[in-house]
Amino acid sequence: MPPGRRLWLLPAAGCVVVLAACGGGGGPSAATTSARAAAALVAAGLEPPSACYVTVFLADDVTKADIAGVQKRLLANRAVTQVSYVSKALELRRFGLRNPQAAKGMHVNPFTGRFEVVPRTRGGVFAIVGDFATRGGPITNVKPSKTCSSS
Repeated sequence: MPPGRRLWLLPAAGCVVVLAACGGGGGPSAATTSARAAAALVAAGLEPPSACYVTVFLADDVTKADIAGVQKRLLANRAVTQVSYVSKALELRRFGLRNPQAAKGMHVNPFTGRFEVVPRTRGGVFAIVGDFATRGGPITNVKPSKTCSSS
């Protein structure tokens, strides 16, 4: 074998050794076959998530079974890292903190229940929105937060 050819094989052989040591040798290992961590269900607070999130607005006439079905679907979505349910009452409280004068004059709660969903990546926003666009559900809208589009 010519000397130049041997020098080219040396870095390639070194990469193979490093990949094998890291578990990247192609065979199954715990690191390569484990599933991604499941999305976490967290309690919603008075403030929405500060990072990029998607709001899934529920229809007015949803049942508890509908809410549970949407929640299960969101928790099973691999693009999702965190899910929180915001009730109509909590959304009204949030509105009251932001707009106290307007909230005082309200005699009915005009808000609907919703989910706030934090994607694993900004690209995950498309997977969340796309899921509801193609499969539908007891929802009225799916909307990314402004923080998803800002850099």
